[in-house]
Amino acid sequence: MGHNIQHYDYPENVDQKKVFRDLANYVQHEAWQEGGHLNEIRWLDAKPLPSRDDAEEFLNKHDKGWYDCLAVRYLEADRHNPTRAYIALLDRRRKAYGRFATLNGEVYISTISSGYVGCKNCGSKMNRAAMLKGRSAPNRCPVCGADLRPASKLERIENARRTVDEIDRKLAEEERCMAKRNGAVRWLVKIEFHT
Repeated sequence: MGHNIQHYDYPENVDQKKVFRDLANYVQHEAWQEGGHLNEIRWLDAKPLPSRDDAEEFLNKHDKGWYDCLAVRYLEADRHNPTRAYIALLDRRRKAYGRFATLNGEVYISTISSGYVGCKNCGSKMNRAAMLKGRSAPNRCPVCGADLRPASKLERIENARRTVDEIDRKLAEEERCMAKRNGAVRWLVKIEFHT
């Protein structure tokens, strides 16, 4: 039993009545115990938005609540013909994410040589060898759950994560530029129903 929000993507020239029939049929089968009802879809005749993310944000802002179903057009970038800038950003992201994953995935207690590990949060002392053999999260205190890694290490991990986030923002912007140049117009449909 729950509140369901789902998004579907269609080409611009889709038969809107058929989309409704198909989605209503889907909801009827998914929510048969709750009556299987889908409200009509409001197809908003706005200028196509620059990206799918922008379309989702637009739908959230224009949602009237109470199981409102609506659709808006957006431009989808042609990723089969990416720009050089997009390819370069993808490569930068791959490297940045690799650095983040390496830093974040390192088991801190395996990098130290002392026999015991101390938790700065609760003051517990744990046997390093037992922790390495244990099934708990090796970078977390088994007593209080605090991160055992030093602040400098956590700061490096956070900086690496911020770098990935910044590249993701630049990728999204480049996708908008690609969509503006040669993007296909598509509908993003949001449905909401109860199961």
